[in-house]
Amino acid sequence: MLRLQIERHAATPEQAQAALASLDEGEGAYFGVEAGIAGLHPLQATLLTAPALRLRLWGDGVEAEALSNFGRALLAHEALASWRREAGRRPGGNPLDQARRLLACFAPSPDVLLLGALPFEAHRLQSARASVCDPQRPLGVLYFPGRLLRRDAEGTWTGVDLRLPQADLPDLPHTATGHPPEPRGRDTVVPHDDLPPGDYARMVERALATLRTRPLVSLTLSQSYRRRVEGSCVGAFARLRAANPAPASFFLNDGSGMRLFGASPDLQLVVRDGAVQALPVCGTVARRPGAQGEAESLRELFNEEVDAAALAVCSDALRNDLAPWCLPGSLRLLDRRRPLSLATVVHAVDRLGGTLRPGADAWDLIAATAAPVMLTGTPRQEALRAIGELEPSPRGWYGGMVVQVASDGDALVGTILRAACVRQGVAEVRAGGDLLADSSPAREEAESRLKTRSLWRAFGLEAGASTAAAPWRPYSPLPAYVQLVAPQDPFQAALCDCLAGLGVTVSDQAQDVAVLAGEAAQAPAAGGWVAIGDAACRRLAAEGQAVQAVEAEYGRALRCETTSQAPLGAGLGFSAGRYARLALQEPSLVEGWQVWATDSRGHPVALVRGREACLLFRPDSLLGDDVALAVFAAALAQVARP
Repeated sequence: MLRLQIERHAATPEQAQAALASLDEGEGAYFGVEAGIAGLHPLQATLLTAPALRLRLWGDGVEAEALSNFGRALLAHEALASWRREAGRRPGGNPLDQARRLLACFAPSPDVLLLGALPFEAHRLQSARASVCDPQRPLGVLYFPGRLLRRDAEGTWTGVDLRLPQADLPDLPHTATGHPPEPRGRDTVVPHDDLPPGDYARMVERALATLRTRPLVSLTLSQSYRRRVEGSCVGAFARLRAANPAPASFFLNDGSGMRLFGASPDLQLVVRDGAVQALPVCGTVARRPGAQGEAESLRELFNEEVDAAALAVCSDALRNDLAPWCLPGSLRLLDRRRPLSLATVVHAVDRLGGTLRPGADAWDLIAATAAPVMLTGTPRQEALRAIGELEPSPRGWYGGMVVQVASDGDALVGTILRAACVRQGVAEVRAGGDLLADSSPAREEAESRLKTRSLWRAFGLEAGASTAAAPWRPYSPLPAYVQLVAPQDPFQAALCDCLAGLGVTVSDQAQDVAVLAGEAAQAPAAGGWVAIGDAACRRLAAEGQAVQAVEAEYGRALRCETTSQAPLGAGLGFSAGRYARLALQEPSLVEGWQVWATDSRGHPVALVRGREACLLFRPDSLLGDDVALAVFAAALAQVARP
């Protein structure tokens, strides 16, 4: 057993950034856990930019190549003599078993590791089906390091150098091998999507018929989108990580002219000291702006029964995959539907935990969970057949795995999702979703496109929407001063603070504009006014609208949308806070007023007539977002106009 010398030294974030930038041209890999659920996702990162060995995996074994003097010295070392004799491509060869036996040549260490990625087709390694793998297409690449950079949970970087004790050959600095030049005529490659808009929904409809007629519990389908891209892939990866930190972020340059990178929500496996955790993810809803928007998105997600059932199926199927390799009875559901909030979407996560049985290791788990059920369906083999019949193109890297396995037995495995594979200036992004018999084809197509958004933004192909929308500026100036008429209103200080945030001062001397709240029933004799909450209902009642008393609704969140009559434009969704004991009796019969916004039932919540405005919500509530505040600002600007 070979015990390497391991030298550690402090490293700076700038050094790590420069090392990562070298992956634009040189071989290597990055795997980081950069976000997630506290206590579930172990924050860390490994950056390998000076590989000593490259192991290219095939269905019948591995091809090992030294990439540095240190790598050549390793391959020549007597401790690896037995492995050299048994490794290589041969009938019946198993690449994962050869990778396992390579690490077994070294003393246990968290820094002696293999890091790389396996494509979707690696699922054939689960059994003798490896014999039917394409002999011209590798099943992934793994790197053995000469030098590492590692980041701990606190964000501190450490450099790690691996050396041979008493090596016969000097360990000279590694020179990046680079990659073959990209073929000429790259601009002649015309990128195209797998399917035009609407065809994915039609594919889902066919899949639902398949679910009804074949022994399938669930099925996951996908499609690829392709765009021409320019610039640095590492730069795009940096933008992706900054905008969308994720449980499994990865970058791979495999030396063939291909760069693969992504920010996946799915940290598939965590193995530590013989303990196994799996973190299946299912259900996707776009994350709305702000804290209230995020809460609304999570509410929508957790009220979706189809997604809850799909996640349960994934967890049960994962238990089935892991059970043969864990101690009997040790697998448990440790967390159910924990919320995972990322930059653009929210997900639900389960956590399974178990204990490896004697003789089992991380490589067994990698083989058992390749092409995981959340990316294929249940049962897996029937789902794979349906995928082959229905999907318009091979999956490639989508649904594969980024893997990191150390000689001490610990491992991290991430599912390759939200990823871009770049070749000859064209980026391919693949996305899909898990289907049950009652899935909605239209919703599945929308979700598929939503999942590509963060990648296209990283390439600069789609304008990124901020998680906090910028406040809308009215086309007319806001009044500098307003009079506040708010008898018995319990939130006067909050309302004053809200107005101050808009640059409006509350003054009893103001004559031109008033804000009515609380028990206010009378409007000023002259000037314009904006009434909010129950005061708005009282003003509408005074104008002849039918109003009724309702059971108190305090601290309720409304989902609203602007109309074409609003100066902000139509179709802006927003959250607003409702505190009310009054409501319109016939909300669809409000005559003589412009309706600027409606709630989810289509009932008006913002009405304007000349220099009079009624907002049936509280714009000062923290349940409201920036659009709700913008509606208030627009109303103030409107009623201030002479």
